[in-house]
Amino acid sequence: MSKPKKKPAPNRSNPPKAKPTMGSTGAINRDAASATEKGSKPLSWLWIALLAAWVFIAYSRALDNQFVDWDDPTYVTENPYLNPATSESLNTLMRSVVSLNYHPLTMATLWWNAANSGIESARSYIAFNIIFHVFNTALVFLFALALSKRNVLIALVTALGFGLHPMHVESVAWVSERKDVLYVFFFLLAALAYLKHLDKGKIGLWWGLALTAFVLSCLSKAMAVSLVPILFLLDYWQGRNVLSLVSILEKIPFLALAILFGLIALDVQDGGSFYGAFGMVEKNDALADFEVFSFFQRLKFAGYGFMMYIVKLFLPFNLSAFYPYPNLELVKQGNEGGVYLSGLIFTLAVGAWSLWTARKNKIYLFGFGFYLFSIALVLQVISVGAVIMADRYTYLPYVGLFFMLGYGLDALIHKIPSSKYMVWGVIVGLNVFFMLRTREQVDIWQNHDALWTNVIKLYPNAGEPRKIRGHYYGKTGRIDLAIADFEAALRNNFQNVSIYEGLGNAYGTQGQIDKAVSMFNEALKLDSNNVSVRYNRSIALLNKNPQAAIADLDFVIKNSLLEKAANFGARGYAYLVTGNYPAAQDDYSKAISLDAQDPYHFFNRGQAKQMQGDSAGAISDYQAALKLKPGMPEVLEKLKGLGVQ
Repeated sequence: MSKPKKKPAPNRSNPPKAKPTMGSTGAINRDAASATEKGSKPLSWLWIALLAAWVFIAYSRALDNQFVDWDDPTYVTENPYLNPATSESLNTLMRSVVSLNYHPLTMATLWWNAANSGIESARSYIAFNIIFHVFNTALVFLFALALSKRNVLIALVTALGFGLHPMHVESVAWVSERKDVLYVFFFLLAALAYLKHLDKGKIGLWWGLALTAFVLSCLSKAMAVSLVPILFLLDYWQGRNVLSLVSILEKIPFLALAILFGLIALDVQDGGSFYGAFGMVEKNDALADFEVFSFFQRLKFAGYGFMMYIVKLFLPFNLSAFYPYPNLELVKQGNEGGVYLSGLIFTLAVGAWSLWTARKNKIYLFGFGFYLFSIALVLQVISVGAVIMADRYTYLPYVGLFFMLGYGLDALIHKIPSSKYMVWGVIVGLNVFFMLRTREQVDIWQNHDALWTNVIKLYPNAGEPRKIRGHYYGKTGRIDLAIADFEAALRNNFQNVSIYEGLGNAYGTQGQIDKAVSMFNEALKLDSNNVSVRYNRSIALLNKNPQAAIADLDFVIKNSLLEKAANFGARGYAYLVTGNYPAAQDDYSKAISLDAQDPYHFFNRGQAKQMQGDSAGAISDYQAALKLKPGMPEVLEKLKGLGVQ
C-alpha cells in the first residue's frame, strides 16, 4: 500500500499576497489589510471616545438654546402633565396621545426632565438630547464596525457622518424631537442584538434582546416599525437566506408588533384615540386631505424627497425647519414643476441600479435599501402635515448612505493604495465642514424668532411660517409684528383658521373688539366647531355681548378634551355680568376645584355670594383671595364695604 503524498510546506519567508475579495456577506475580506484598518476592541473604544468628544463639541452651543414655540408648548411648556410633574401625571402621560403621537417612553423622559429641572429652561432637555445623540453616534460606529467585519475606516465615516451632519440638528436641538434620538437609540440596540443573534444562529438571548429593544423603540416613536424590513436586509447582507422558513418565523413577533404600532400611529395621526384606548393632550388632524393631491403627484413628491435628501447629504445648504409644498393652484392644474418628476425618475433609477448590481456587489442594494426602508414612511406618499420634506426625517436613514460612502472610500484605497492619504484628507475635510455647518445650524435653532425668520427668508411667500411666527409675536406682546405676519399670509392666499384667530387675538389685545370678533367669525366660517376660536371669541364678547359669550363658552366646556379652570372662570364672569349669580357661583366653585391658586376665582365667587346676600361666604372668599395675592385693592374695597378691616 503506497503512502499518501505529502503536500509541500508553504514558504514561510515569502507568504503569498492575498487579493481582497468580496465575501459572502458582502463585506470585503480584509485578511490582507493593514492592522490600522482593522480595529481591535481597545482601539475601537478609543475611537468612540474621540467621536463622542467631537460630536459634543459640535452641539455644545445648543445648551444655551431656548424652547421654540413650535410643538414645545404642547410637549413641555404648556403641557398640564409636566407642570407639575407628579406621579399621577406620569401615569396619565403613559396613556395619552401628545401632539398626535403615542410615544409614552418619550413623554416619560420629558416628564423626568420636568420633575428634575422644571419647565422654565430648555437646557436640561437639550442636554439629554445631545447625550443620546452622542450615544447614538457610538452605536452607529459599532453597527458599521460589525457590518464591515471591524473595518475602522468604514465605521468612522458612517459614525462621523451621522454624528456631525447638519441635517440632524433638528432632531437634537429641538426639544420636541426627543422622540428621534430616543427611538434611534433603541433601534440601533435592536439591530446590534439581531446581528449577534445571526452570529449565534438560533433563537435565544440576543433575539429576545432585539425584540425588547424594538418594543422600546416603538414606544419612543412609531417610525421604529421600519426595523422589520431592515432585519431582512441584515439577513441579506450577512449571506442568510432571506426567505427561509426560520428567517420568516423568527420575525413574526416583530411584524405583529409593527402592525399594532402602525395601526395606532395611523389612527392617532388622524385625530383618533385608538378605539378609546388613549386620552389626548390635544386634538387635531395631522394627515393631509388625500383629495388635495393625486396619487401620481404624491409619488412625484415622494421621489423628490428621496432625491433631495441625498442632494442635501452632500450640499447641506439652505436648511429649513419648513419645506413647503408647491403652490396649490399650480398643483391643481397639474403644473407643479418638472423637478418633482425628475425626483421620481431618479428614485426608480437608483432602485433599478441597486437590483441590477445586487448579484455582483451587495453594497448598493444594502445601502440604498437601508435608506429607503427607514425613510419610506415619511416620503409623503401619505401626506402628513404641511411640509414636503423635513430635516429630522434623515436622522436614521443617513446611516445607510454614509455606510455606503465609507465602503466606497475603503474600496478606493484598496484599489489604489496611493489614494489613502487623499481619502483620509477628504474624510477630515468633510467632517470639519459638517461640524462648522452644524454649529451654524444650532444657532438657527437658538430661539423661535431666529428659527422662523430663517424660514421666512428662504420661503417669503409661504403662509405657514408667517402664521407660526405671527402667533409667537402675539404671545410675546409684539402685536404690530404679529398683525404684519398674519396679513402677509392672507395676501399670499393662505386662508387658514389659525391666521384669522391670530388676527382676532391681536386686534382684541389692541382693544379693537369689533375687528377682533370679525376675524373670529371668519375663522369659524372655515371651522365652526373650533374650540379655541370659540373660546377666544367669547372673551372678546364678555362685556359687549355676554349672552353670546355664554353660548360660546357652553360649546367650549362641552367639547374640550380637558376641564380647564379658565373656561369655567370666563363663563362665571359672563353670568356675573348678566346677573345670574347662582350660576356664576357654581362656575367659580368648579374653577377653584381645578385651580385653587387663582385669587380672582375666589374674588369673583365672593361677589356672586355677596349679591345673593351671603356676606359670611363672601368675606371668606375675599380673605382667601388676599392670602393668594396680598393687598388686592378690589378685595380690600369689598371687605371695607362689609365692615371688615
